[in-house]
Amino acid sequence: MTRLPRGTTTYIATGMGLAATLLHAFAALRYGYYRDELYFIACAQHLAWGYPDQPPLVAVTAWLAGPFGYALLAVRGFPILAAGGAVAATCLVARELGGNRIAVVLAGLLALLLPTSLFLGSTLTTTSFEPLTWTLAIWLVLRIARGDDSRLWYAVAVVTAFSLYGKYSIVLLLVALKIGLLLTPQRRILYDRRLIAACVLALVLVLPNLMWQISHGLPFLAVMHEDIVGRQAFNSGVSFESADLVRNAGLFLGEQLLFANLFALPIWILGVVALLRGGSFSAARFLGVAFLVLLVIALALAAKGYYIAGVYPALCAVGAVWLASLRLRWPVRVLGSVAVVGGIAFAPMFAPFLDVSGLIAYQAALGIPPARANPPHFVQPLFAEEFGWNELARRVGKAYADLSAATRARTAIFADTYGDAAALDFYGPRYGLPPAISGQNAYYDWGPRNYDGSTVIAIGASQQVQLRAVFRHVTLIETYLHPDRWSAEGPTPIWLCTDPIAPLAQLWPRFKWYGA
Repeated sequence: MTRLPRGTTTYIATGMGLAATLLHAFAALRYGYYRDELYFIACAQHLAWGYPDQPPLVAVTAWLAGPFGYALLAVRGFPILAAGGAVAATCLVARELGGNRIAVVLAGLLALLLPTSLFLGSTLTTTSFEPLTWTLAIWLVLRIARGDDSRLWYAVAVVTAFSLYGKYSIVLLLVALKIGLLLTPQRRILYDRRLIAACVLALVLVLPNLMWQISHGLPFLAVMHEDIVGRQAFNSGVSFESADLVRNAGLFLGEQLLFANLFALPIWILGVVALLRGGSFSAARFLGVAFLVLLVIALALAAKGYYIAGVYPALCAVGAVWLASLRLRWPVRVLGSVAVVGGIAFAPMFAPFLDVSGLIAYQAALGIPPARANPPHFVQPLFAEEFGWNELARRVGKAYADLSAATRARTAIFADTYGDAAALDFYGPRYGLPPAISGQNAYYDWGPRNYDGSTVIAIGASQQVQLRAVFRHVTLIETYLHPDRWSAEGPTPIWLCTDPIAPLAQLWPRFKWYGA
């Protein structure tokens, strides 16, 4: 197979990246704000070098959307661009692996249709930039391993630092790549003084965030621990992770098959096998080893399935190059067509291309029954967390307005999760609500905002026991349930809490909890 010329690859990569960007821009405006996006907007109003549960990149991204009124397209603009960039970078990896035109185009199509990338490209999350940064890092290391200028290590350092400001999980990839290199002849590239200098550069670039974490007692470790021990199924009963290591391993492996496009399964698995066997892939054999190592590390750490989502585009490139290298044309046509057509057919389950009624009809056509017959609902929990936030704020605003003026002046709005708190902060002002408080993650650090706690309107059920322990009177005002968010969120009670056992500032540590 003749490798595609660099110039031609650039044209194909640019075209496919642009197509992916436009596709994600279309999908990004379908529903509303995702839970975490509202939280990032709240973080943007408290800019810092770090937060207990995340580095600062998503907060800065949301902050940049501030002059545009945090419009959906503005909030999601950089994830949309990153999604297009990831597709383009996948084409570059395919070319570096020796791919011809068919391989490069197929790699781009497979990357575009990755279920995780479809969601991440139309939503701002801490993982949104990883398909791009991980693919770029792999592409650069591949070039170095193939004998390109070792000054590219500095580019790896910059990509790594940028990725670390979004999410720390690229460390897993770097460890896996190092082990993969050490176990193959390409280990020679590790013995380069420029690599040491690049490591120093990456450390200097991320030092502000590292110092923030250290100065605050490494809260991210506590967040990760609490996230593992506190895992539970969605309200619909669907579970994607577990606190039990063995059960989580099974769920994790199942997610890899789903998230990396079930229809492309034989392509990328056989592609990894071809990498491990060497042959024409001998210079890239370390990538196959690195993928297996990454899988083992993720399983050992009880990772969630999407924690290694950044590696999927590179797997698409590996599989596409392997498939295009076959001498027989029919496997290319059959397997490639199945992967692409299947990916397109199931794309609406992972990106909001359809409105709610259209998605319900679509899932019915696929034989996916709504979990409730009357009224029917869609079953995708990721989409469910984009509904109901404005209505929740309106309900809380009504409860707040029903209080006397004197009582309202000292009433705090408390939410048990950062998502509810951020939604109330975002939508609440239009209903006369004061700033919300919460004990979760960064909201705990922002404190009780000078509320005395004499009267509190509390939202959520997870801290009901704590509320009853510190307030002598806790009265249920109403329970809110949005029909389109039921698959992820259970009923949301709204409480009126009065007569605390101590001032709120003294009680505040009792409300602290970390987790995702």
